Amino acid sequence: MKKRVNRLIAALFATVVAVSPLVGCGAETADAGVLELNVFNAEEYISEFDADWETTDIIEDFEAYATEKYGRKVKVNYSTFGTLENMYNELQLTKKKGKNGYTYAYDLVCPSDYMIQRMINEDMLETYDVNYDEDGNVSYKTIDNFNDYASGFIKDLFNSKEEPDYVTGTVKKWSEYAVCYMWGTMGFIYNPVKLAETNANIDINSIVDENGELKLSGEELENAVNANTWHLPWEAYYKNLGTIKDSIRDTYALAVGNVYSDKLLELKALWENGTLTHDEYQAVLIKVFNNVNSAFSDEFAELNLPADKLAAVRKIFPDSKEKTVDKVSETLKVLKHNVYGFEVDSGKKDMAAGKIAINFAWSGDAAYTLDTADEYSDGAKLYYAVPKEGSNIWFDAWVMPKGANKELAQDFVNFISSPENAISNMDYIGYVSPIAGDDVFMRMLDTYELTTDAEEAEELGYTAIDYSYYFDNVSDEIEVEDENGETVTIKTKTDDGKVMIYASPDMIGRQLTTQYPDKSTVDRCALMTTLSKQELKDLNKMWSDVKVGDIPTALLIIIPVIIGLVVIGLIAYSILKKHGITFKRKPKNYGTLLKSERI
Repeated sequence: MKKRVNRLIAALFATVVAVSPLVGCGAETADAGVLELNVFNAEEYISEFDADWETTDIIEDFEAYATEKYGRKVKVNYSTFGTLENMYNELQLTKKKGKNGYTYAYDLVCPSDYMIQRMINEDMLETYDVNYDEDGNVSYKTIDNFNDYASGFIKDLFNSKEEPDYVTGTVKKWSEYAVCYMWGTMGFIYNPVKLAETNANIDINSIVDENGELKLSGEELENAVNANTWHLPWEAYYKNLGTIKDSIRDTYALAVGNVYSDKLLELKALWENGTLTHDEYQAVLIKVFNNVNSAFSDEFAELNLPADKLAAVRKIFPDSKEKTVDKVSETLKVLKHNVYGFEVDSGKKDMAAGKIAINFAWSGDAAYTLDTADEYSDGAKLYYAVPKEGSNIWFDAWVMPKGANKELAQDFVNFISSPENAISNMDYIGYVSPIAGDDVFMRMLDTYELTTDAEEAEELGYTAIDYSYYFDNVSDEIEVEDENGETVTIKTKTDDGKVMIYASPDMIGRQLTTQYPDKSTVDRCALMTTLSKQELKDLNKMWSDVKVGDIPTALLIIIPVIIGLVVIGLIAYSILKKHGITFKRKPKNYGTLLKSERI
């Protein structure tokens, strides 16, 4: 994956753009005939030209494409944000009051799932131009690339989720407001050898041979070093060996996973033994990971589960006088003394360089980190694990704020949804596009040297992975050119219609499954949801308390006293000066300088 541009440079660029006057969305500039598209995206989150990685400059390419299409110059004003909260605040600062409500200074913005929900709730977004099938599912009138190539898994999820607009009182599907850009999971990047060397309870010889090579891989390796549990960074053996995200929502999910670890395993067992359907399990999981200050009994009652199922869930998660947010606060205060620190981006480099052994990370960053470590001549072999108790599955998507130039914005989304541009984006930033289909499938096979031939896989001792859930739209057979220029046919599906790939066992837990998790992993991951104002207030209070709550009591008393004395002194000085009373220092006598001492 592409090495990232220095974040400081990106931040400076974002600041310059933020303070620069923005032309109205999609408006013509003073240079007659020029169309502008204002795009607001996360830092380092779109393909740029790189000859080594064969990636393209998406922005430049779109400008050329759109200029030809419209017969007039098209310019993209591309700016970036560091966090979703910063993005939201920037939109609020630049909004303008109009006859039909507020409009915003950007035509396209790329937030994550829970922020998309908030923006829908607050009536901040335009809807895409869509068609509906007989089941009410959405397809896009002008975004044919997404219609044709996006994974059915992504389409179904966005069509199945609805969100109310509290301003207008309407309820619409996510797919009417948002087109998915990237997606992934959250988990831990870990250095198995370093964990085994540090933890006295782990026999290093059980995972490493006499040559220092790992003997285990995949789930066996995760279990051997306990890397697939939310308890991992809390382990006393790993003091100062882990980092966590300096992000409220993400680290909150981490802490919830730790607080309710055993209960989450019991909940998963209800799904695995058939007590709960998968949809019911997912609904409960979402409630647990997004709980802040409400009683679980009230949360679960909203799911309309049958009485016996509701009773089974409530038995696992009984109401408690102590709120989830308070439990999270307690466990994070413990954790912050065990980890190396909080970070947003530095954890990738620290992991690759061997400075730390555990990094709480998004899957795209994990893939990049594994790549970076592999590039070091003496780099450790790193792995990625999604906790077995359940985790977060996230989606970033393009939305159009009110007042956007919808035609040009939808053109941009269609352009970046083509298979070739989706591949360039994935190669450059390390995350996974919702675009699937033949080209992306073959790119995955080539990149990771996979096979779809079961007989060949058996001879090689390869592991089977069922990707039917994601690559549902690949052709049964794909014709490609081999290294000799000969046309060969790749059979992509089994006789019963499954999309099976076969990988070397040492790829499990590495880049392949980091980017493309199997269905069992996806099935135990929950979405983040938007929170109420009170929940956000409680969350922010907790976060502030965790981050600065360890200042000694004496210091908390002394600081206000000192400030008070300084203020009193300044007031007294001002009063005395007003009455003509001043204080002058007696001049010091430094003696007479010699000529040679003068400068």
